[in-house]
Amino acid sequence: MIEIFVFIFGCLIGSFLNVCIYRIPRKESVAFPPSHCPKCNHRIRWYENIPILSYVVLLRGRCSSCRERISLRYPLVEGLTGVAWMVCYMKFGFNLWTPVSIIVVTLLIFGSMVDVDHYYIPNRVSLGIMIIGGIFSFFNGIGIERSIIGGAVYGLPFLLIYGYGADICKREVMGFGDVKLAVALGTLMGYINLFIVHIFITVSFVIGAAMGLLMMALKKKGKGDEIPFGPYIALGGMITLLYFY
Repeated sequence: MIEIFVFIFGCLIGSFLNVCIYRIPRKESVAFPPSHCPKCNHRIRWYENIPILSYVVLLRGRCSSCRERISLRYPLVEGLTGVAWMVCYMKFGFNLWTPVSIIVVTLLIFGSMVDVDHYYIPNRVSLGIMIIGGIFSFFNGIGIERSIIGGAVYGLPFLLIYGYGADICKREVMGFGDVKLAVALGTLMGYINLFIVHIFITVSFVIGAAMGLLMMALKKKGKGDEIPFGPYIALGGMITLLYFY
């Protein structure tokens, strides 16, 4: 029963995340004006803003006023946030890791979607995770030393790719925001052993490469196009966290 409430609350936060993902990169207030259709400015009523249900049952994917199509991403972000919150609770239960992992996964979803839209990861995402990791290290048995080492070890491979990739490929192959995100996740998880670091890096790059090839196969991306890598680092971090901690 608790899992259901966690899922529902996560979906509600996911609805707010959609607002943040759209407005924050545009330097707009997340509070004013209230949620509205970007085409006709129709103010979204409360019953049109129920996560997932309003989109599927009431609106059927279109604005109730002008009938402009609403992106499927809105309910997907809501559902993803709800599922992520529920998985964190089911994994850690009544443990300090639960609120920490929930906050971190929320930041990761926000940062990933901004990266998809604008090809950058907001500094507040990486800095927030890093601060949480540093503070949490005093309470989770990892310790501040392992937290700092974790940031360095997890971030080093990405820093090398960022630094040398441009020389080898004659273009930027990874943004520095990706490096900062890897460092932040390393600070959170701390250094335990090289195997876990290897899993994190492998999962991130394998999923990233697979999705890149898929997008090229579907002709969504060309060979020289930018592919946001933040979502795959975030996914690698969450898989590592949920499996090994």
